[in-house]
Amino acid sequence: MEQEVMRPRIGTQEVLRAAEILRKYRQGKENLDKRVIDNEQFWKLRHWEQMEKAGEGGNPADPQPASGWLVNCILSKHADAMDSYPEPTVLPREPDDREEAEKLTRILPVILQNNRFKKEYAKAWWNKLKSGCAVYGVFWDDRKLHGLGDIDIRSMDVLNLFWEPGVQDIQASEHFFSTELVPDHRLARAYPQLEGKLGRGGAAQVSRYLYDDRVDTSGQSLVVDWYYHTEEDGRPVLQYCKFVGETVLYATENDPAYRGRGWYDHGQYPFVFDVLFPEEGTPCGYGYVDLCKSAQKQIDLMNQAILKNTLAAATPRFFIRSDGAVNEAEYADWTRPFVHTNGNLGADSIAPIRVPTLDSVYVAILQNKVAEMKETAGNRDVMGGGTAGGVTAATAIAALQEAVTAADKAVIYPGEGGRDGCAVYGCLFLGKGAYGVVDLSEGTEVIVKPRGSSGTADPLDQRSSVGWKGIHAAAILYDEYMVRVECGSSYSGEDKAN
Repeated sequence: MEQEVMRPRIGTQEVLRAAEILRKYRQGKENLDKRVIDNEQFWKLRHWEQMEKAGEGGNPADPQPASGWLVNCILSKHADAMDSYPEPTVLPREPDDREEAEKLTRILPVILQNNRFKKEYAKAWWNKLKSGCAVYGVFWDDRKLHGLGDIDIRSMDVLNLFWEPGVQDIQASEHFFSTELVPDHRLARAYPQLEGKLGRGGAAQVSRYLYDDRVDTSGQSLVVDWYYHTEEDGRPVLQYCKFVGETVLYATENDPAYRGRGWYDHGQYPFVFDVLFPEEGTPCGYGYVDLCKSAQKQIDLMNQAILKNTLAAATPRFFIRSDGAVNEAEYADWTRPFVHTNGNLGADSIAPIRVPTLDSVYVAILQNKVAEMKETAGNRDVMGGGTAGGVTAATAIAALQEAVTAADKAVIYPGEGGRDGCAVYGCLFLGKGAYGVVDLSEGTEVIVKPRGSSGTADPLDQRSSVGWKGIHAAAILYDEYMVRVECGSSYSGEDKAN
């Protein structure tokens, strides 16, 4: 008897339908993507480029000062966030849950530690302050713990996520997409069925930040993680499909082990949106860049006007009659002691151009705008750091903020371990003769306390004790013989393997 071959539920037609839904979701999210990219440019002090695109930049030849007041605000808020790093505490819903709650309270910090969550938390807070929304992806990674699997928590880029336009809770979205550009050679190695089907690119399908470097995506393809719900026995089931182009790499509906169960038992999209200032009709909110960018633009435009006036007043310029008898080249060269003229030099042959002095009211308006930004962001005088002396340069503000960050007990590098989460180990090397041990006449003493010797502290004569104490003394002889070396290892996330 021939076995019936079942057609996969998710094939080319279903993937094409999903790609069309993704395209519509992307169109509905275009304004959000533009705002996120624009905010990133403000964060990088590249906002003059964005202002020129909007026709607000003025003459491109004019000076374009970029002060760091907005950056200063975000640095201070991020320091506050790191100072308030959360610790999980699980409370019981009823008395019988107390034991389970205590177990979870001990387990969750270990899971966060294994995921280096502090680094992801710091990264998410940068996104939250700049664009108003941080997104965490909570997945199950079966490659962790040598194949046993464990929870994987990552900070996600909102530009790579797509949901149904108009919903405020992503769990209410009919579909949810997570995309990523992956090099073609890596995809071909991991999925041999993609051989000959790559090379079409995918960068045009997602929004990208304006990088300082030239990023070539011609050798990359767009990998789409598609999440959606089906109904099994009257309950919603979360289904998952990974595809590239028209090729299905994996689909839970094609896997008998997951078809009825779903990708995750909880049945929800594995993404958590953390919003700063919420908005209606979108799961994303707005951040401090959106709140303060208007004041930042006005501050820099006024700085531009003041600088133009200063340069005009500090650079001597003159009116010269077309029939004047002055040698202009010699007159403009301040190193020449003599200037030749032809004939008589009239009083109206040359006259200085006088630039009106800038009234102090304009400087006061500029200072009021700076104060407005501080008050709006709740960052007045760098929250006690003191900028009343007129710190306006971005580098000076960053230096001041670094001091405030240290005072706020925020870590300078927002991660655990070294760069990129590298494990760091401290090693002590003690040279011979680095320290000396002092001989003492007294040695170890054993102390026995029988029952009843504690007086009123033991009214029922129930307690007795046996202990010992020792005396030891040492002195450092040569500091230079003792060295502490910190070494890093990125070989593995396990201490034993490193």
